[in-house]
Amino acid sequence: MNQLTDIPTIGEYDVLVCGAGPAGIGAAIAAARNGASTLLVEQLYHVGGMGTATPINTWCDTHGGTTFDELEERVGLLGQASRRFSPQGHTYPKGRVSLRGATVALVALRMLREAGVEIRFGTTAARPLVEAGTVRGVFVADRAGIGLVRAHTVIDCTADAMVAAGAGVECVMGDPDDGRIMHVNFMFAIGGVDAEKYEANKPDDGTLVEMIRAAHAQGRLHAPKGVFRPAPEVFPYHPPEQVLVTQSWEIEKVDCSDPDAVTDTLIDCQLRALEVVEFLREHLPGHEECFVSRLWEILGTRESQRIVGKYTVTRDDVLAGAKFDDGIAQAVFFIDFHDSPPGTSIPYTLEYKQKNIPPPGEWYEIPYRCLIPESVRGLLVAGRCISCDRSALASLRVMPTCMFLGQAAGMAAAMAVKQGMMVDEVDGAEVKRALGGDGWSYL
Repeated sequence: MNQLTDIPTIGEYDVLVCGAGPAGIGAAIAAARNGASTLLVEQLYHVGGMGTATPINTWCDTHGGTTFDELEERVGLLGQASRRFSPQGHTYPKGRVSLRGATVALVALRMLREAGVEIRFGTTAARPLVEAGTVRGVFVADRAGIGLVRAHTVIDCTADAMVAAGAGVECVMGDPDDGRIMHVNFMFAIGGVDAEKYEANKPDDGTLVEMIRAAHAQGRLHAPKGVFRPAPEVFPYHPPEQVLVTQSWEIEKVDCSDPDAVTDTLIDCQLRALEVVEFLREHLPGHEECFVSRLWEILGTRESQRIVGKYTVTRDDVLAGAKFDDGIAQAVFFIDFHDSPPGTSIPYTLEYKQKNIPPPGEWYEIPYRCLIPESVRGLLVAGRCISCDRSALASLRVMPTCMFLGQAAGMAAAMAVKQGMMVDEVDGAEVKRALGGDGWSYL
């Protein structure tokens, strides 16, 4: 098959953004607001990614850029945004903000459409079109089949660097010493629980563990493969915290750039969720009529592929509060791993957090060069899959920073169109100025 003649071209744009999570939202809005014809493709049927397709409503305590500020304000006008600060847990004076996921999806969609972004839901970025080392578009797949979208610039906001990897960009993943990957979360919701009855009549921990062990021995309860929290031997009880963990499980060693690994994990966990509900209905007071009320659409993911770019932001950059002429995003979140031993994981003390962030009153900047692949042109990458070492990833992977990076990528892509150049030729210092970087402060 000739890839150019047998597959129809279904659109041509200045900018094609792949993935509508926080980074993709930021990229598409910025590109369109700055005059670029922009298409956003998303495999789900709403925007928001991790912030809407999971129950992760917390946007961690760090800078998020002006698009994020606008999103927070507009969600807040609907009563669905709240900030909180805890001296024991937070190191950023503005604290962290909770944004209700469904409202984020709708408000962000309105912002995208107001900016003039075209959107295709149910559409997967299948494979980039690369000619002479330059990405010229992406083959996309939807219910109608496969089509080619051509673009001056493609922005990979898939979180897993799937477009970049398909274009031949060098990618790395996991700990360089032993390959470990941060845990994913499988999440579901249980309804129909009489909480008051349970609190008044719940068994003591010893009795609960005995019931769980018996269910394991009888083959009625099985721990998901790779489960880290709760403890697999007495799943779903977690002895270190003396708590029953029924609706969010941390799973280790899942490569979310591998569709087989994701599928296997989801199938296994979904079946275990059914077993847990059956166990709860039989053994725990107040749970006699409980049921699975929602299965969230995707795994909560913290880490997968990262590109090798023109610059790699490092742990030293984070801790030093490094600044760059082309620093197009601010960040202050601490280095937050969710690792299995010998790595570190939650819970973290305030002392650890204070030692693993920039100096007090400072932030670190992420250079524009981290968004530019080393070996392929016509492509930018935004979100957690930019060029960074693993410690820096553990800080910059949070949703506000991903949106900030997306906004910078969209701004740069629009500049490239206006100036008649490739995105790797755009002056990162000019992008920083356009984002207001000359006047940035800690807050």
